[in-house]
Amino acid sequence: MQSTCSSLCHNRPPLPPLSFPLVASDDDSSADNSADGVAAEAQSAPEELSESKQLLKKIKDSGPAGFVSYAAWEMAFWAVSVPVCVGGYYELTGHWPDFLNKEDMAKLGGEAFAFVNFARFAVPLRIGLALGTTPWVQANIIVRFGKKDDEVSQ
Repeated sequence: MQSTCSSLCHNRPPLPPLSFPLVASDDDSSADNSADGVAAEAQSAPEELSESKQLLKKIKDSGPAGFVSYAAWEMAFWAVSVPVCVGGYYELTGHWPDFLNKEDMAKLGGEAFAFVNFARFAVPLRIGLALGTTPWVQANIIVRFGKKDDEVSQ
């Protein structure tokens, strides 16, 4: 049976390529731009994604002060967000989440999904806050508590 199936599958003629317009338009002038529009959209999506990466590179370039500032803002964001989410759950349902109840877990999962999307949306805000406070962190934390070159050599 295997030989019959494989001979039938391998002896088929190749399918013709599909050809249809990517963008339906009544104008002849915009019909030739349909492929260019898709290519432009594909190029703009990586630019949006690389914006966060560019901002993170700025934090990396700012040295230890940038790292400390970013870490502090991340810790503050997540430390505040967990009680806010649990409190929001309590306000919506009228009771604290029961981790043994499947219905409560489903509601909590929906809230977690919504919050993670918000957290992803807020990444540029957190990076901007970190970059804005980097000079303060450098002057008040890194310089004050960091080891000086003289102390290291002695």
